[in-house]
Amino acid sequence: MGRIILFTGKGGVGKTTLSAATAAYLSELGKKVLVVSVDPAHSLSDVLEREIGPEPVKIDKNLYAQEIDVYFSVEKFWGKLQEYLKSLLRWQGIDNIMADELAILPGMEEVCAFLWINKHYEEKLYDIIIVDSAPTGETLRFLSLPDAASWWITKILPLQRRLMRFIRPAARMVTDMPLPEEETYDALEDLFRQVYNLYHLLQNPEISSVRLVTNPEKMVLRETEKAYTYLHLFGFNVDAIFLNRIPPEDSPLYEYQKPYVERILKAFEPTPVFLIPQVKGEILGIEKLKEFGKAVYGDRDPSSVFFKDKPFEIEERDGKCYLRLYLKDIPEEMPDILRKEDDLIIKIRNFKKHFFLPRSLINKEIEGAKIKGQTLEIVFSS
Repeated sequence: MGRIILFTGKGGVGKTTLSAATAAYLSELGKKVLVVSVDPAHSLSDVLEREIGPEPVKIDKNLYAQEIDVYFSVEKFWGKLQEYLKSLLRWQGIDNIMADELAILPGMEEVCAFLWINKHYEEKLYDIIIVDSAPTGETLRFLSLPDAASWWITKILPLQRRLMRFIRPAARMVTDMPLPEEETYDALEDLFRQVYNLYHLLQNPEISSVRLVTNPEKMVLRETEKAYTYLHLFGFNVDAIFLNRIPPEDSPLYEYQKPYVERILKAFEPTPVFLIPQVKGEILGIEKLKEFGKAVYGDRDPSSVFFKDKPFEIEERDGKCYLRLYLKDIPEEMPDILRKEDDLIIKIRNFKKHFFLPRSLINKEIEGAKIKGQTLEIVFSS
């Protein structure tokens, strides 16, 4: 069984460096690794100091890299569909160059990323696939795409296909507009079969892990908390948080950022947090990346699943919503529970945990709470 590890975080937090360092260090440990950049910024080649193409290229012993290119990938995976879209656009009077551009529909880049990762996993050429993902907002869209499209794919597409079989002969008698053929529908259904296959692989905590990269800064932290909540709601396992660029303790900046470091350690508990000090200079090239990977992981195997339990659950029952938070070393006395916009603050003695409330709970009132072992259950009104 292979492994898929996806790194994401707000732009500029260092996720590409950590993705490349993890891959380089794993290759040094004897694992055959592919690091794939899904981020449109494509800074992976800069970090590795190597030219990387739209298909995997060998970078070092056991290490391969790829930067996904939407135009190349559409040609490879969406050939039949793209040809139909271009023929439809040309029929409307749009020239070939413009038709090529317009035939790249919104969402195709995300789907292409799914298709490449699924292809690599099914071919089993690599022990581990490291995904340098897009910034968190785009990653959430990328990971939620199959859920968002499922109704259309399972309900509308089969109906449209059956209707087209009946109307195609008659339509050709009154118009020369290009109509989708059976092979177009076959190609589309096969593409989404592959997307759904990877979607379920990414939800399997034994195979896939999401690792959130963050910095000790207010705006970055808020985006990380939001991503952490929604990734778990979508069913993706976040097995570690990487708190990157912690300034030295004798630095004036450290005193300013210390409260955010402490908040991060509590906010994501019991998910492990890797504390990564700020380093001098840039981490570029294979050897520096291997050294950085060793410094980040120490004696731990980067391919391990560091955590796979649910940190929280939300259940709707009897007209109410129940939020169950799993906390370590929770005392018997009831904690103070405060609301501040979309932030839930839980205070127990010197312990303070922040939890980002999903949209489904923001406008609901807290009716009560109780402790059950290591679980704090909070009841929200309907």
